[in-house]
Amino acid sequence: MKPSLAVRTSCWCAEHPSAVIALWLVFVAVAELPGLAGGPRLGGGSLSDPDVAANWWPVIAAPIAILMSAPFSRLLLLVSALFISVVTATSAAMLDAVSESASMTPLAGNAALLVVITVAAQHMLFALCRSREAVASGNDASRAARIVASTAGNAALVSGGALAVSLTAVAVVGTAGLAPLATAVLVVVLVATAASLSLLPALNAAARPLPPLPPALQVSHLPRFVRPTAIAAGVLTLGTVAVYGAVRVFAPACAGCRPLAADLDVCGVTTMLVVLGLATLVAYRRPVVALATFLLNGVAVFAGLGVLALLVDPMPAWAPMVLVVALLVPANHLQVYLLHRLRSETLAGMSRRNTIAHACRRAWSASGGALLVTVVMWLVWGLTEHGDVREFALATAVVLVVDTTIVRFLLLPRLAVLGGRTSWWRPVRRSEDVP
Repeated sequence: MKPSLAVRTSCWCAEHPSAVIALWLVFVAVAELPGLAGGPRLGGGSLSDPDVAANWWPVIAAPIAILMSAPFSRLLLLVSALFISVVTATSAAMLDAVSESASMTPLAGNAALLVVITVAAQHMLFALCRSREAVASGNDASRAARIVASTAGNAALVSGGALAVSLTAVAVVGTAGLAPLATAVLVVVLVATAASLSLLPALNAAARPLPPLPPALQVSHLPRFVRPTAIAAGVLTLGTVAVYGAVRVFAPACAGCRPLAADLDVCGVTTMLVVLGLATLVAYRRPVVALATFLLNGVAVFAGLGVLALLVDPMPAWAPMVLVVALLVPANHLQVYLLHRLRSETLAGMSRRNTIAHACRRAWSASGGALLVTVVMWLVWGLTEHGDVREFALATAVVLVVDTTIVRFLLLPRLAVLGGRTSWWRPVRRSEDVP
């Protein structure tokens, strides 16, 4: 089967890193010119202001470099800072360009930029971990770059395409208040996807291949009693907050409270959940996975709203919809990466139990790093703000931890492997295709 256009593009970028990096830097400079010349901005103090945004790069680059380099690599610090800086600066420029036509508020722009930083960190960590594995398997630098471009490129295309379609649908069918937020996140998702298919392969090829993690830093096998205990505790916690969230959505929990449904665009949220499930079905040709995606995303939304209602009181009217979008966008990227791992292990002939354990263990180094960066970003935003925004940002950090650890790593693998390898889509490959 001939590789897709996205894979061929990623492979070409991996083979011409200098030209691709130079083109992206030129594009960022051109995109920033209107704003620097006094063009439209999202507002004073917005992250789209270069003076404000520049303070965030060390916060992002340092955790990634510390987690992923062993020993510490200054080159990796430079690569991570460059990639996230380019993606965020480009996203900020695009948001400035559409801010007037979409009536976008600074809050929507800030939330969208935090989402794109999270997504960019996920893409980069997934690619770096795939590079480690390719080098550890005996591939040279050139072939390792092609393997990363094909596998990580496909994952970026699937997740970015699904989110683009769902956010477009939400912007069309949602309320007038939801359309600017959906448009802002759609813009940054498109920028992150384009950079992951072009700039990221070029940076990965330009950097030295990373050595495998030392045994002391790898995730070891847990004692037998730990896993079922963690699953039971996680499911109980998730179920409790999801039930509380559902109650708060449809009925007030106290005399002075109002149902969250009054602040939610139910049609927009339902549309996003359904489209993400259908996109998963198209990508993986597996109804079980699509149904699991729809159900788990719905549970995650109720649980997130429950945590938000517990931690933010009184709750501002904008908070529920911003939380839903900020939760589902990075969660979908993580889910696509984890499904890619589960599918690979299942088709390799592993048993159901070994598939779950091996896939989660291989995915955790990247996903754990992405979760660390995400939590740091939302915590920093919360600690630098005040009032409702501070409470919302801190609550969102807690929600993302619960979603990643319980929904994606405890529940999703156990639902996705139901049916074994017979229900996974098996593409026809030619011998010269990249594995």
